[in-house]
Amino acid sequence: MSRSISALLSSAAWEDLTAWLPHDLDALAAKSGGFQRRRAIQSPLEFLRLALAYGLLDLSLRSVAAWSADHGLGQLSDVAVLGRLRRGWPFLEAVFQAMLTRQVAARPVSDLPRRVRLVDATTLSAPGSTGADWRLHASYDLSTGTVDAVELTDGRGAEHLGRVPLAKGDLVVADRGYAREVRIREALEVGADVLVRIGHRAVPLIDVNGEEFDPMKFATRRRSRAGRPPRTEGVVVYLRSDSQRARPLRLVVVRKAAGATERAQTHINREAQRRGTQPSARTLAAARFVFLLTSIPASEADETAMAELYRLRWQIELAFKRWKSLLGIDQLRADDPNLARAYIYSKLIGVVLADTIARQWRAFSPYGVPLGDRPMARLE
Repeated sequence: MSRSISALLSSAAWEDLTAWLPHDLDALAAKSGGFQRRRAIQSPLEFLRLALAYGLLDLSLRSVAAWSADHGLGQLSDVAVLGRLRRGWPFLEAVFQAMLTRQVAARPVSDLPRRVRLVDATTLSAPGSTGADWRLHASYDLSTGTVDAVELTDGRGAEHLGRVPLAKGDLVVADRGYAREVRIREALEVGADVLVRIGHRAVPLIDVNGEEFDPMKFATRRRSRAGRPPRTEGVVVYLRSDSQRARPLRLVVVRKAAGATERAQTHINREAQRRGTQPSARTLAAARFVFLLTSIPASEADETAMAELYRLRWQIELAFKRWKSLLGIDQLRADDPNLARAYIYSKLIGVVLADTIARQWRAFSPYGVPLGDRPMARLE
């Protein structure tokens, strides 16, 4: 992998690769303040090339200095490279965010007239660390198959829906880590819709009469008709803070297959044993169900459709796996926070470059690079 990336950063291919980069690098450098000194490294483009060599080739600082000299970027010491990278991470972040805004657009997935965005986070650890030192919060646009928003925080940065900018018409899909009443309410207030998995106690709900609503009581209630309960069913509920019941939501209950239930209960028992505790009967019973909270009305999509849509959340998990397996974004080599940021954003720029070039079919034509002023903005 590093050999092919090294070829892309060489003098012969670098000019072609710049066609896929933002054209306003000078403006981004000035606005971010991440590139100021022009001694040795003469331009933001040259600094970006240096940073990609550090992040994508996984070179040591001393090796980056030697690489710079070999490729005509100037004579730098390893200390000088360190200083450039530590000061330059805001510019790298700005380049990465600018590249995200150029992701191609496409029609919404399924029949819902909404942009479906899968939200999740992944952790990164510094060398020798056993915990989460950094957390990447990301949004994956399901219609385009691209990550459209990323926020980098330290390991204490909690997961919540406010980590990505939401707009009217978005449908945000998230797992149980995002099941927070205040954040769900904020998403609804900007006109976005939600499809969030919740625990059996995580989000306080009320029913149409304003009474406290218990998902487990609904899922295990006595039924008037004999026979097997449906795999999916729904009921109108409200957030407890919505005392006027102005924004109706829907609780979708999905009954797991026997094998899935057994696996979930085994995991619960193992975790409890590891902590030296005993799981409650309610917790084990709740493992038979998946509870989804959505603002999409039943008239637009039934319970089965919403359950199937939630399954697609794994696409963002697969994106994280690709980042880690192909570009080694989780293999941090720096303890210094600013150097670590430079490393991570260099990796992320490589992620977007690889994704964009792979999806733009003209990159594989005999003449290599786009013939217009910039890569295609849209594939029809």
